[in-house]
Amino acid sequence: MRRILATVLTVTALLVASAANAEVIQRYSTGSWTIEANARNGALQNCTATGQYGGGASVLFMLTNTFNWGVGIINPSWNWQTGAEGNITYWVDSYQRRNGRVRALGPNELMILLADSQQLFQEIRGGDTMYFEPSGAKGFTITLVGTSIALNELLTCVRRYR
Repeated sequence: MRRILATVLTVTALLVASAANAEVIQRYSTGSWTIEANARNGALQNCTATGQYGGGASVLFMLTNTFNWGVGIINPSWNWQTGAEGNITYWVDSYQRRNGRVRALGPNELMILLADSQQLFQEIRGGDTMYFEPSGAKGFTITLVGTSIALNELLTCVRRYR
């Protein structure tokens, strides 16, 4: 459990650091996704794929230079307590449910560490909907349209700059 929490905190720290003082070494669009390679002091930290949804919501898939990955979700209608952490259950379509950790990066921003699983990667690439149930909060979903392209680009990005 400590290892999982440490990984969540590391991924979250990388995401926050990337946003705060990232050196974007490459940015381009493919389909409805914006891909970025983010570095600090010239060393790749992560690659992100960001997609915009209706109503100001957005989804960000992130793959770190050590191949840890997560999904960040921004929804302007949320009101989370910044820094709050908890358990979350997530799944794609009718595939297996997985348990993980979630952290509120801001009132309307969540970061979810995803399982180190090639099976999950394939489920997201080929899936239609991803479901999330944070412990003690209302569940939500994201549409996975175009994620196959986005996730392929993340792998290519990390391999290119690692």
